[in-house]
Amino acid sequence: MRPHHLLLFVPLLVVVLGARPEKERQSSAPEQVSVTVAVRDLATGELVTEADITNVLVPREWVTSSLIQSDSRQYIIGQRVLLPVMKGDLLSWNLFETTADPTLRERCASATGQPETAAEQVSRARQTLVERPREDASPGH
Repeated sequence: MRPHHLLLFVPLLVVVLGARPEKERQSSAPEQVSVTVAVRDLATGELVTEADITNVLVPREWVTSSLIQSDSRQYIIGQRVLLPVMKGDLLSWNLFETTADPTLRERCASATGQPETAAEQVSRARQTLVERPREDASPGH
């Protein structure tokens, strides 16, 4: 038998052994979960509206109980954020107030020494991230 004739037996071997390549491909994709993210920068104390958030799919291993999944997003509509939120941030329950105190925005911003506008708060947060030394960087790099 010639070597190229052996290639004819490969499909038969796959069927006999029960291998299903399409099934393996589907199972190798990580399971995705829909979570809530900010679509714009939000200042401390700002009320969240439906237009401020959206859902994105992330791998299941990224999701913890502190993240707001898409089926719970209605609970944060009309709630105030306690910290500045950057566009694209995954939203978690600890970002939201648990009281209906109307002076919370001013008190949160002043207690943490933050400016009152979202643009100033997010600018400061981004600058902090840029200036923070990387732990994984080796000396001289």
